[in-house]
Amino acid sequence: MTALRKIALVVGSTRPTRIGPQIATWVSSILKSGIAESQAQYTVLDIAQFNLPSFSEPTVPRFVKDLDQFSNPEAKTWNKEIAKYDGYIIISPEYLESIPGTLKNAIDLLFHAWTGKPALIVTYGVFGGAYANQHLRQILGEGVGMKVVDISPKLEFPGRDELKNNTSPALFEATKGTVSKDTLSFWETTNSKDIVEGTKELLKLTKSET
Repeated sequence: MTALRKIALVVGSTRPTRIGPQIATWVSSILKSGIAESQAQYTVLDIAQFNLPSFSEPTVPRFVKDLDQFSNPEAKTWNKEIAKYDGYIIISPEYLESIPGTLKNAIDLLFHAWTGKPALIVTYGVFGGAYANQHLRQILGEGVGMKVVDISPKLEFPGRDELKNNTSPALFEATKGTVSKDTLSFWETTNSKDIVEGTKELLKLTKSET
């Protein structure tokens, strides 16, 4: 019997009023009701719970092959946790047309824990987090050397009004830390297929590593 692949859903936002954990739970529920439990085990990893320091390691992580050699204990814990998984689903908002600084910092603290492994990118924002999606693809693929899945779901908030600076009631709710049932229903219709198909490709890539 093939062992279950271990997939981490990484929450990329650390704001107090964030929706990343809700989106991670929603993505996990889609996968578990679709392709999932017979193929993989999904775990939500919340960056906010690791209390990561700003990058201050004396040695660039690319040159730290022994994860016990990280000087900061939180960085060491973070690396060892990430190393447990076969693949990753990175869930990120878009801040000022890029990814959150806290997510970039968390990535900067890693290298050998996940280089060469596959990743699926899921972003959200006014336009689905398109810039964040693009930047993550470059950072993870070219910078870290991960295998980034071609499919990259972008969750756009419904009801966007071009006459009101592309805002919407759903967007305002999200800034307060709430994802409405209507928004989840909208994403279910527009994005769930890509999430499932992207995860299927992710799982194929994890198998190619064995």
